[in-house]
Amino acid sequence: MLPIKIIVIGGGPAGLNTALLLADAGVKVTLYEKRDVLGGRAFSWMDPQSGQRVDNCQHITMRCCTQLDRFFKRLGVQDQIFWEDRLNFLDIEGRNISLSNSWLPSPLHLVPSFLTFRALGFFDKVGIARAMSAMMRLKDDDPRQDEYSIAAWLKDQRQTPRAMARFWRIVLVSACNEELERISARIAFKVFRDGFLGGRDDWKMGIPTVPLSELYTAPSLRLLDSLGAKVHLNTRVSGVEVSDGRAVGIRLGDEHLARADAVVCAVPFDLVLKMIPEAAMGDDPYFRRLNMLEFSPITGVHLWFKGKLPAPRSLALLDRKVQWIFNHSRSGSGETYLSLVVSSSREFAKLPANEVINLCRADIQACIPGADISTFIRGRVIKEHKATFSPIAGQSVFRPDQRSPIPGLYLAGDWTDTGWPATMESAVLSGEMAVKRILEDIKKAE
Repeated sequence: MLPIKIIVIGGGPAGLNTALLLADAGVKVTLYEKRDVLGGRAFSWMDPQSGQRVDNCQHITMRCCTQLDRFFKRLGVQDQIFWEDRLNFLDIEGRNISLSNSWLPSPLHLVPSFLTFRALGFFDKVGIARAMSAMMRLKDDDPRQDEYSIAAWLKDQRQTPRAMARFWRIVLVSACNEELERISARIAFKVFRDGFLGGRDDWKMGIPTVPLSELYTAPSLRLLDSLGAKVHLNTRVSGVEVSDGRAVGIRLGDEHLARADAVVCAVPFDLVLKMIPEAAMGDDPYFRRLNMLEFSPITGVHLWFKGKLPAPRSLALLDRKVQWIFNHSRSGSGETYLSLVVSSSREFAKLPANEVINLCRADIQACIPGADISTFIRGRVIKEHKATFSPIAGQSVFRPDQRSPIPGLYLAGDWTDTGWPATMESAVLSGEMAVKRILEDIKKAE
C-alpha cells in the first residue's frame, strides 16, 4: 500500500469511483458522505404509505456509457439494470411509435425504424438525415463547436419545426437537461455520435430495477471495505483545510480536523466554492470560472393509482411538458406507481405541487389508453432546482480540470471537464480522471 492518505468528500458516483480506484492503487482512502446512503443525487426515499423506496427522480443509463457499466460490474449490480430493446414514443395524435435495431450495420442500424417513425413526415426525415450526415462529417471534439448552440446549428441545417419538436428536442433535452437554444453543439454532437451513430446497441436504455440507494449503498460499502477503504456516512464536511498553500485535510461539522495528504472534492461546484477558504482560492481564474457555471432543474413526479393502469415500462411523450413516464408498479401490490420526468423544468419549478400533479394526471389520461385517473390515490413532486449543471454554449471553458491549482486538492463530478453532459457516465469518468491526476502527482513527488 502506498504511504499516502487521501480523503474523498461526497458519496455520489464520482466520489465512489474515485475512492474505488484509489483503493485499487493501494492508497489509504477515507470517504465522507453527509447522508445515510450513497449515490449522491441518485438516492431514494421511503414512501410511508406504500412502504416502498422511491427514487428522487428516474435515472437511466445507456449502452454507450462504458465507464458506468464498468463501475456497475465492479459493484456487482449489472444484473439489476433492465435493458430496453426498443424506445417507445407517443405523439399528440395518440400514435405509438418505436425505434429498434434492424439487420443493417452501424451507423445504419436504426434507419428502417426511423423511416417508419409516423410522428415525422417525409421532409422532416430528409432534413434529419441530412443533419446526421453533416454531423458525421464534423471533426470529433472540435472546441469551436462549443461556441454556438445546437439550435443554431440545426437552423443552419434547415430542420423543420416538427423535426425540432419531435426528434431533436425529445432526445437532447432528456440527455442534457437543457433547452436546445442553450445546449452547446459540441455536447449535442457527442450525445448523437456516442448514443446513436456508434455501436449497434449503444442507444439502448438501461433502467435500474431496484431503488437507487440499494443500487449504490450496500454494494459500495462491501467493495470499499474489502479494499481497506473507510466510509463515514451521516458526516458533514464543513471545509477543506489549506496550510502553507496546500490541502492538508478537512474540517468536519464539529470543526475536528481530519488530516490527509490530498483531498478530492466530489460535490457540486457551488459547494466546492463554499468548502475552500477564500484566501486559498485568491483571484485564481480556475476558481473564478466555477462561478460562471449554472444549474438546470429537473422535476420528478410520483403518482399512485388504485388498480392496474395499462402503462408500459417506459414511454417518451412528444409535444408535451412531461418527457418520460416510467412504470414501477410492483406485482401484487394492487396499485400502479408511475414516475414522470420533466427535464429542464424551469416552468414546473414555479408551480405548486398540486398543480404539477393535475397537469401530469391530464397527460396520463391523454397518453395511456384506458387510463382512469379517477383512481388516483396520491402524488409527490420532487423539484431538484440544482439537478445538473447546464451545458450552455460557450461555457465548456469554465468546466475545470480535475487537478486544481492548490497542491493536494482535486475535483470530481459530472460538471468537471469530461466532455460529457451531466450524466452518471460523466460523474464516474471524472473520478477516473481525478485518480489519474493524483497518481501522476504521486509519481512526480517520488
